[in-house]
Amino acid sequence: MWENITSDRCETYIERHFGKKGKTGESKPAITLSRSEGAGGLTVSSELAKYLQEKTKSHEEWTVFDQMLVAKVLEVFKLNGVSQFMKEDHKGTVTDAFEEFIGLHPSAWTLVERTNATILRLAQIGNCILVGRGGNIVTKDIPNVFHVRLVGSFEKRVEQAIKVFGYDQKAAANYIKKKDQGRKRYIKDHFDADIEDPLLYHIVINTDYVTYEEAAHMIGREVIKRYKLDAPAKPEIMTGQRAAVF
Repeated sequence: MWENITSDRCETYIERHFGKKGKTGESKPAITLSRSEGAGGLTVSSELAKYLQEKTKSHEEWTVFDQMLVAKVLEVFKLNGVSQFMKEDHKGTVTDAFEEFIGLHPSAWTLVERTNATILRLAQIGNCILVGRGGNIVTKDIPNVFHVRLVGSFEKRVEQAIKVFGYDQKAAANYIKKKDQGRKRYIKDHFDADIEDPLLYHIVINTDYVTYEEAAHMIGREVIKRYKLDAPAKPEIMTGQRAAVF
């Protein structure tokens, strides 16, 4: 279903870019995607990555970072084994605070700060789609980042949860409510913002009326136009046996 969202793509992206001390020239575009649960976030992201790779002159690969972003953050910062504490719907408790105190895991704030730092790094590199975790707020001052939110009616999103997960009506409704509340709380707790504020995004798309494919293409066309990705790719300059792109 989400053929363009794979761990291999994330690993390849990080291996290619992380560890470099810096880059010359302008950053490539990046996209943040906030979504109501069941509004098609992953499907749109996957289709969007495909569309941008096909429609831009350079045909460079775009990488989607969703929940896997957490795992990669933990690997980069050697914090394996605590991914359960970085879920968007995770809520701090007395137990959580006690476990942190006795050293079972880093504080949620530490993990959020390191996640934010990684989001910034990814956005500065570009050619990536960052799903969730307040990416639009973390990167709000970076001019090469385009911010999108996907929304839909509660009823339609419940239908999607039934279709995707096989839930009954009640379980699907509870699932959607829990996810929405968790994401709303995550943004409020860590950024003191309202995830539903339309002023946080360049565009808000209602997937009740726009298909996932149409939404992806709509976003893709705007990103290509805004960042002039339809211009001819810059030539490669050979340096010894390797090609360097400037």
